[in-house]
Amino acid sequence: MRAELHPFRLALRAPLVTGGVSVRYRAGFLMALNADGITGWGEASPLPGWSRTTLLETEAALRRTLDAVEAGGEAALEDLLDGLADTPHARAGVAGAWADLRARRAGQSLADRLSRDHGGDAAAAVLVNALMAAPEPSEVEEAAREAVGAGFSAVKLKVGAADPVVDIDRVRAARAGLGPIAELRLDANGAWDPATALEVLGRVQDCDVAYCEEPVTGIEAIAAVGGRSPVPVAADESIRGEADARRALELGVCTLIVKPQAVGGPDVALAIAALAREAGASTVVTSFLDSAVGVAHALHVAAAVDAAALRGRAHGLATASLLAADVAEAPVVVAGTMVVPRAHGLGLTPR
Repeated sequence: MRAELHPFRLALRAPLVTGGVSVRYRAGFLMALNADGITGWGEASPLPGWSRTTLLETEAALRRTLDAVEAGGEAALEDLLDGLADTPHARAGVAGAWADLRARRAGQSLADRLSRDHGGDAAAAVLVNALMAAPEPSEVEEAAREAVGAGFSAVKLKVGAADPVVDIDRVRAARAGLGPIAELRLDANGAWDPATALEVLGRVQDCDVAYCEEPVTGIEAIAAVGGRSPVPVAADESIRGEADARRALELGVCTLIVKPQAVGGPDVALAIAALAREAGASTVVTSFLDSAVGVAHALHVAAAVDAAALRGRAHGLATASLLAADVAEAPVVVAGTMVVPRAHGLGLTPR
């Protein structure tokens, strides 16, 4: 087995302000594992301001893995993954590349391989939500109308970067643009304190908001707000692994947002989804402003989650259009739906 690292840096078409942080580009590494003439691909790209490990720490962990793979081959990978638990993006890169390699070698799509333990076939396509972050209420309403016109059945609005009064107007504008049927989600990225979260959510409860992701920071704080809020809450960035997911479910959080790249790879993401399913909660899989490789991994995980849940919710995967350039052709979105490639593995190969 051979292992390689390929660094990338991709500019966004326009800065994305989320949780008070302006994201202008995505930088990271593609991990390639090659055996028997077949190459599997994974992505490791921490996001500054959000990830608990830096790009340099991720690179160091990946380079240690390169040496260990060269020395121990595929037999060493399980132990290597255990050793990457504290660097989740590095683990996601290695675990993703290994999963892709095994699926390609078996002649399966990655989604089908991930779904095999659930006794069913992966979903052929998944619903995805549109993402809106326009600062002005009038722009939000226009974007919402465009999303519905493009066939999206769910839309996520970024909140928390503006004054709470402006955010309330933005939420109302989103509902006006969406009409009464499309699902409206909010994502505060932990930007509010509990009092602000409860005030804003209380004043938009008539807007039929499905849930608000990370209204505050921390699992206990999210659950506490959820216990008093008229709008359901969801945990996102606070879910760093299975232990966090289990704690959130114990405290009554009914929706978990799972980013395969941020929690350590497809296997960890599916384990978290299984915990949610057992607790009667739902899982929404999202990308992490990833490159096409990361988006494809999240898509295959979402298809496997939907197969196990029998009925899936719209997932947060429609982010490739935010990038000015990419490492490969990303899965396309048509009428609010993303089709799962039926080719072997991820269904794409980076340029």
